[in-house]
Amino acid sequence: MPSFTERDGRIRVLVRKGGRTRCATFGSRAAAKAWATKIESEVEELRAAGVMQARGLTLGALIDRYNTELYPLKPWGRSKSADLARLRKELGHLPADALTSHHFTEHFRKRHTGGAGAVVISGQLGYLVGVLRTARTLWGLDVALSAAVDARTALRKIRLVGKSQRRERRISDAELKQLIGYFKERPSAVPMPDILQFCLASAMRISEVCRLTWEDFDARAKTIMIRDRKHPQDRIGNDQVVPLLDATGHNAFKILNRQERREPRIFPYSSHTIGSYFTRAVAKLGLDDLHLHDLRHEAISRLFAVGYRIEQVALVSGHRDWQMLKRYTHVRAVDLHRKPMRSSAGKAAPL
Repeated sequence: MPSFTERDGRIRVLVRKGGRTRCATFGSRAAAKAWATKIESEVEELRAAGVMQARGLTLGALIDRYNTELYPLKPWGRSKSADLARLRKELGHLPADALTSHHFTEHFRKRHTGGAGAVVISGQLGYLVGVLRTARTLWGLDVALSAAVDARTALRKIRLVGKSQRRERRISDAELKQLIGYFKERPSAVPMPDILQFCLASAMRISEVCRLTWEDFDARAKTIMIRDRKHPQDRIGNDQVVPLLDATGHNAFKILNRQERREPRIFPYSSHTIGSYFTRAVAKLGLDDLHLHDLRHEAISRLFAVGYRIEQVALVSGHRDWQMLKRYTHVRAVDLHRKPMRSSAGKAAPL
């Protein structure tokens, strides 16, 4: 039976059932009784489902098991690994069977005060929910999954959790010319002018560009296979054959075909090195708010501007969800001043 204690006009209720202990405080006895009844019902459901207590386990132990068991089955990127490592460092000491929404909200409020943005907090909290959901559904452990979900809802209401802002920045031909000129004046082992133009011609991410191999290049068909292309669910094994187009003002096939064939990879360089070179050049040239990934955005926008349909652009960009593709398309009003595309029958095709 739950026990109720009244203090300063508040009702504190304690539920002990099936070896589990829950405690909360309410403004009225009716609310306290309703909560206690709900908790007792949940405990019965957990017992019937074979869910075990997580007594003696810490959140850090759950994160370690999550990494050990799930990563080999479906590897994730360095960003997720780094976020999980940070969560383990900062929250790993907490007992898994005593976590509350207060633990999570206070932690991420401090992260926000320390400079973490809504997108960063959203990602880390999402990974935390994923660990707890795995512990509950896969390992049969009674962990505070609902507390993490409740914390996410509360933080979203005060805008500490949110989506990334839609980016409108487009790179101009003049800016690209400046960048190419900068790198030509500072030649290095990394062919930055070719890489930048290839990014704009192919709409590939820089990590994809650096993974391309000569083995996957089909010169006759003017296509290349991108191995393990990024995807929210299934990156590993998501191999895609894409066309090397001449549609954005730069010819992807010609740029690729003129590279030296001295290694298995066509561009045998680190994507981080290329990104550092680009960032340094942008700063030196005083180009405002320009990112390397903007070349991919620009390429996709130009494909739409010259008349490619959404399913055709998706084949190039790798987007499976066409709704997601919309956030990368920033067709300007001036882009509509072009000649209509012609159909095979010779009639003007609708825009």
